[in-house]
Amino acid sequence: MVSKNYFSHASAAERYAKFRPYFHPLVIERLVRFTDCAKFESALDVACGTGQSTQALAEVAERVVAVDNSRSMLALALPLPNVVYLQAEAEALPFPGEAFELITVGKAFHWFDQDGFLREANRVLKPGGWLFIYNNVFIGGMKECAELKSWVEKSYLAKYATTPRARKKLTEAYAGEFGFELAGRDNFFNDVTMTPEQLVGFFLSQSNVIATVEQGSETVAEVASWIEHDIRPFFKQPTGTMQFGSDVWYLRKKG
Repeated sequence: MVSKNYFSHASAAERYAKFRPYFHPLVIERLVRFTDCAKFESALDVACGTGQSTQALAEVAERVVAVDNSRSMLALALPLPNVVYLQAEAEALPFPGEAFELITVGKAFHWFDQDGFLREANRVLKPGGWLFIYNNVFIGGMKECAELKSWVEKSYLAKYATTPRARKKLTEAYAGEFGFELAGRDNFFNDVTMTPEQLVGFFLSQSNVIATVEQGSETVAEVASWIEHDIRPFFKQPTGTMQFGSDVWYLRKKG
C-alpha cells in the first residue's frame, strides 16, 4: 500500500522547506565513515522533498539524481550543478538496471510501498551498491523545559493524531527477501535551537497537521494560534534546545 502524499500541496511544501531542520550532513558523515567511501560516482536520492537531503548528498557524489512524487516539493529544491531533479514514484523508478552506486532515503521509507521500493532499489543498484535509509524525528523534549515532552504526547498528539504509515521493521530477514544484506544500524541524537515561532512552524510542517488542514477541520492560522498559545510558557528564554533522534540503516546489494 502506498501512503497518501501529505506534502503535495504548495503551502505544505513551503512550510516544509522553511521549518524543517537541516540535519542531513550528520547522517551523510556517518555514511561516508561506514562505507569508507569519500566520493561516490553515481547516487540516487529518493523522496528528496525540497532538496535538503540532496544538498548534503551532493557533497559526496559526483552525480546525483533526486526524485520525489510531489511537484510542489521539487519546485522548491535548491539547484545544484551536479544534481538532476525528476518527478517519480519510489516504487517505479525511471532508470535502467544497475545505474547507481548509492541510493539514499531520508525521512520517507515509511511513506512507501516498502516491498515495491526495495524491489526497485535492488534493480537500479549496481552489485555491491549501498542503500542508505534514515529518519530524524523530534522526540518531544526541550533541554531547558522537560514539560514540553509531556505536552507533545498528551495534548499535541491527542489533538493531531499521527497519520497512517507503513510499519514493517527493516530487519536482516526482511532486507534479505529483496537481495540486500543489512550491513549495519546506527542511531544518534542531535539538538536544534529554535524560537517559539520556529517550533510552531515545525509542527505546521508535519503530516498530522497537514491532514487536518487539508480536511478543512481547521485553518493553518487556527492551528498555529493554538500551538503558539500552548508552547509559549515552556520558553523561559528567547530560544530553546529541541531534541531530535535519528535511526540509520546501511543495506548492501548482494552479489
